[in-house]
Amino acid sequence: MSQTVSLQEAPLTEIEDFCAPDGGKAFFFNTSDKIRIRVAIWSVNSSKGTIVLQSGRTEFIEKYYEVVNEFLERRFCVAMFDWRGQGLSDRLISNPFIGHVSSFSSYDQEFKEILESVYSDACPKPWIGMGHSMGGCLLASMAANCPNLFNLVILCSPMLSLKISKPMEIVGLIIGEMSRFGFRNKAFPQAQWKERRGWHEIKFSENLVTTDESRFTRSSNLIRSNNGLALGGPSLAWMHESIKRIRQVNRPGWGQRITSPTLLLNASKDQLVDPKKNKLICKSIPNISIMDIEGEHELLMEKDQIRKETWKAIDKFLKTNL
Repeated sequence: MSQTVSLQEAPLTEIEDFCAPDGGKAFFFNTSDKIRIRVAIWSVNSSKGTIVLQSGRTEFIEKYYEVVNEFLERRFCVAMFDWRGQGLSDRLISNPFIGHVSSFSSYDQEFKEILESVYSDACPKPWIGMGHSMGGCLLASMAANCPNLFNLVILCSPMLSLKISKPMEIVGLIIGEMSRFGFRNKAFPQAQWKERRGWHEIKFSENLVTTDESRFTRSSNLIRSNNGLALGGPSLAWMHESIKRIRQVNRPGWGQRITSPTLLLNASKDQLVDPKKNKLICKSIPNISIMDIEGEHELLMEKDQIRKETWKAIDKFLKTNL
């Protein structure tokens, strides 16, 4: 791993009965715009290839230990990083608990730099890009812009749409106007917020992403163990940029630019993104497989039976296309 030898070692948070998988290294990578990004890579000597695993908004490497282990059991290398503004990567504004980015193009650029400067030397081919939620949206964008980069693409409840109460054009216009008047760094008004702690710990009964209480609690315990992992609601800028990106991927024929065989893991009970719209968007991808799974947004953090169905779809897709 010649590009990473001189880079600073990064910590990985562990709690009782949930530790980092063996055989990995975590370190900080500095982007061209001087943002420090936490990267973790496991099993660089794999002969099967690399799962380029991209997490969603508010998420962090530690949350995926179970998923990483499952890919390691399948003899893959696994590569992850925390997006800027979350996890243990640099936070971007004075209040570290607001999920902020000034432009989604910054996500695109850091992704490109890590792929070129870190993964290209360290991570064996073929590359299987897998992204959840926001990570799925950004992965799909990368696959569309660089058609030969990933051999395969797996999109898990990707943020190609958003479930919002008002038409997206109206929401985008309102947020855009608020952004113009200097509120881009402020928390989105509907975000759950606690001034004292900076972030609001949602009760399991109030969560919208999983029906599995033990996995939900496990993620919460990781944050309690390391408050630096905590993240609250998005900024107005993040909301504005997410709507702009979703408009892009909703353009007719956008999916035709993704030439790699692609699997859509579509959560039929998703309360954050629209599974019907996601299917419609992904049907324009030339080599698409769609698996509807009766679960909430975080399919790989769901109950065992739902995860079993999800893994069955992933394994079949990999076996068919590798």
